[in-house]
Amino acid sequence: MPSSSPSLCSSARRCSGLLAGLILSVAAPAVFATTPSPQAIDRTVARAMETFHAPGMAVSVVYDGKVYYSEGHGIAEVGKHAEITDQTLFQIASLSKAFTNAALALLVDDGKLEWDDPVIDHLPEFRMYDPWVTREFTVRDMVTHRSGLPLGAGDLLIFPQAETSREEVVHAMRYLKPSSSFRSEFDYDNLLYIVAGEVVSRVSGMEFEDFVERRLLFPLGMKDCRAALSRTARRAHKATPHLYREGKYETTLSLESNLTAATGGVNCSARSMAKWMNFLLNNGVASNGKQLLSQDRVAELFKPATLNTPRGYMTEHAGAFLSAYAQGWNVSTFYGQPIYAHSGGLWGMTSYIALMPEQGLAVFASNNAMSAAPLAVVNDVLDQFLTGTAQESGKDWIAILDKLVNSKRENAANAVAEAEAAKVEESSPSLPLEAYVGTYRDPWYGDIKVSKNEDGQLWFQSGRSKLLSGPLEHFQFNTFIARWEERSLNADAYVSFTLDPEGGVERIRMKAVSPATDFSFDFHDLELIRVAVLEEVE
Repeated sequence: MPSSSPSLCSSARRCSGLLAGLILSVAAPAVFATTPSPQAIDRTVARAMETFHAPGMAVSVVYDGKVYYSEGHGIAEVGKHAEITDQTLFQIASLSKAFTNAALALLVDDGKLEWDDPVIDHLPEFRMYDPWVTREFTVRDMVTHRSGLPLGAGDLLIFPQAETSREEVVHAMRYLKPSSSFRSEFDYDNLLYIVAGEVVSRVSGMEFEDFVERRLLFPLGMKDCRAALSRTARRAHKATPHLYREGKYETTLSLESNLTAATGGVNCSARSMAKWMNFLLNNGVASNGKQLLSQDRVAELFKPATLNTPRGYMTEHAGAFLSAYAQGWNVSTFYGQPIYAHSGGLWGMTSYIALMPEQGLAVFASNNAMSAAPLAVVNDVLDQFLTGTAQESGKDWIAILDKLVNSKRENAANAVAEAEAAKVEESSPSLPLEAYVGTYRDPWYGDIKVSKNEDGQLWFQSGRSKLLSGPLEHFQFNTFIARWEERSLNADAYVSFTLDPEGGVERIRMKAVSPATDFSFDFHDLELIRVAVLEEVE
């Protein structure tokens, strides 16, 4: 795979060129009777952007040893004229997990660790809630979402813009309570990838970001990519995250931080992601012909480890009959063919990637909005290759995903409306509002404060995230709703106060008001006990 030189890829237009070596050593890639034209892919992207309200998008396609398509569409930021190109950097969020696994695989090749090493052998301070799990917890367990922790457990430590150190994340793991037996169920997790990044750092003797860049990104020719947003070049062309609200685009804060580098920090362009896809399809061979990662290690990255349930729409429309998580990759089938894929989402930006190794085919897409556009585009392009039909006559993944998104949105709105209709209107708090004022503490999250402002209204303030601040609106009985001042979060939460036997306020339990709230707002995992109560116990 040659580097993207001007002779092959000029001014961010479509790239093509032979790649070093074969796509697969075990089988030649499938030869399709018909392949989608670049214009057909252009039309797919344009429809997805319009349907899902994406200001800009970048897409790259690799097929049969060539960069088949690499293109930018739309604008990097509303109100400005800079266009998206295939060199524009996007925050690829959880697609970063594959890079973290590749970093660990490099260390396995170096002979410095094994996938089944106990984590405590490399990170002695690491603890899980159960001491037995701590002793048995391996490097492989860290990255395959089978820890027994609930979905997104502890994500409030990192989101939104939480002030947390990596050391605090490692320490917090001991307080997070499991919801299932160790290694028995799939539940997506982010914090353990931060722990995995710490293992990379401890074993290699380098900062995680340095290791990923020096040992992986730069040798692959992905020199515009960085392991964290803060490390991107000051003048690099970067996409700005957006929200679409009330019929218009608006820019929003990037909620990425250095803390999350190993779980979602990589910033990269579509052009460089094509190099990443080729590297994986080519069994670990870099563009210069060097075997950067051994074939055995590459194979391990895609080895299913944790079974889960296929998405209903994928079973219905693509015949998916298998779903499992490997090491930074979801493993499933697409029209009966193996597919390795992963989604990524940060505030105001989403991405999707899929590899079909038996076809020598891979597609990456990213957009600067919180939308399903990348998933729709990737599936649609794959479909065009596999079925040999243009998008207009083949299966319309844009329409499929649009229907699904609208259905989920409608169901969530109905659930909120039903809860509002069922509340007891005549109810009132059990105590005067002053009685709820105080500091409440969770062992892994830390403190929140409930105060009373000048208008006599209760106010919620997280001690860890400034964005989690807002008035407490009475809902019913001793339950209030935290209406966050930052309305773009779309994450209002029920705040329920529990009384002790003597009638005093003892603790707070929380949960999101809407089922559509992002799972990283794991309010339900908090057990906030009033500090005065804790002090009495101590």
